[in-house]
Amino acid sequence: MHNTVSPTEASILKNVLIVAPLSLIGRAGTFLIYVVLANGFGDTAEMDFIYYYWGIAVFLIELLSAASAYSVLVPLLAEARTKGETEAQHCVQSIFSLYLTIMPGLCCFLLGISYAVSQLFFPNAGLAPSTTIGIVCGFLMFAIVSAIRWLLKAILDTYQAFQLPVIVQGIRAAFVIGAIYLFQPFLAWFSIPLALILGELFQVLILFPKCCAMLNLRVRDLVVFKREGWQETQYTQSFLRQCLLMMGAAISDGLNPVVDRGMGSTLGASSVSKLDYALRLCAIPETLIGVTLPILLSHWSKISASKSDSENAQHLQRSVWQGVITLLVLMVPILVVFYLFRSDIVAMLYGHGKLSEAGQTHIASLLGIYLIGMLPRLISRLLIRAHLARQAHRTVLTATLIRLILNPFLNWFFMQYWGLEGIAWSTALLSYPILAYIAITFWFSND
Repeated sequence: MHNTVSPTEASILKNVLIVAPLSLIGRAGTFLIYVVLANGFGDTAEMDFIYYYWGIAVFLIELLSAASAYSVLVPLLAEARTKGETEAQHCVQSIFSLYLTIMPGLCCFLLGISYAVSQLFFPNAGLAPSTTIGIVCGFLMFAIVSAIRWLLKAILDTYQAFQLPVIVQGIRAAFVIGAIYLFQPFLAWFSIPLALILGELFQVLILFPKCCAMLNLRVRDLVVFKREGWQETQYTQSFLRQCLLMMGAAISDGLNPVVDRGMGSTLGASSVSKLDYALRLCAIPETLIGVTLPILLSHWSKISASKSDSENAQHLQRSVWQGVITLLVLMVPILVVFYLFRSDIVAMLYGHGKLSEAGQTHIASLLGIYLIGMLPRLISRLLIRAHLARQAHRTVLTATLIRLILNPFLNWFFMQYWGLEGIAWSTALLSYPILAYIAITFWFSND
């Protein structure tokens, strides 16, 4: 039994203590955006439309970057750095040029499909055609800019420069809220996607020069497409192969909230908004763990890249087990308190505007159900980072496919008895078998 803290564990603890409070401020600012929207716009049919396409944009961001490119680039770049900084530069240049070539067109194509399919079952909420197109195109631009921002964040996180991304994320929330208040009198509903676009552009303009400085590259080395940038390298091959697996996982995982919103929309006006407002409250305890995940992925990727197979397996498993124990100690009492006072929390945050008292009660009911499945979901998110650190992407894909297949059937079954609450029950109960699969494959599989 080790009685001293290893340098890696000390580094993880140091980064968590520094970055977590900053990240919480940024996440709180992001949540404040939803509070502003709830009190300023309510749960109207128009907001259902906004949240639906916002959900599609978030799905595209997860698909193209947050759950794919980011998760793949961090361990790949960590492995390249063990061979020298020149190799790290080559890795980033080849992947970044490939990403900027493929991502925008793919994003437009996927949003076009999403829009065509959604028109079959989700109305435009009586909005004018120009307003509808403007909102959809606005969320498309939001998805493209945010995808680029995630790739820049992956570079900085690999170099363990965690502070700048979380600081600009916090400032971005104030930027977005100010833009909404500024543009709402003139642009009405379109002020929401426009404010989100400006918030992402603000972050990109700050993070991009920092990445160039970190890699000792000029700006044009990343944005100018040279002929050799189009050639296939070992990094583009690995990046594309692993991204395809993670995109499959992102599709499976991202389709679940889209399916939930689609099925919820059949239950009448405001159903989609209530699901979203409840999920945003769930993000409060989830954020306490979420802010540490980039740090853990970076450190665990470094462990996997720098040690022999047998040594990194033991070191990684020990570090992950410590993470799970810490999560249980911290989150069990927080989740219990959050569950007991859920009605008061809903009233405090959403009870100062257009949201009715009946709507608040309904949201509190949905929140309570979601919280029942929150602890296994949090542990699963932590274990998934461990799988990603050792590049076990097939395990992550399989877990998301299981949820994707079972979720619609459980939604339909539970909706027959509990209506909108049935969708929340499906999400909560599925968290337990998913956790069992992810945990077993990490500790007892060689994937």
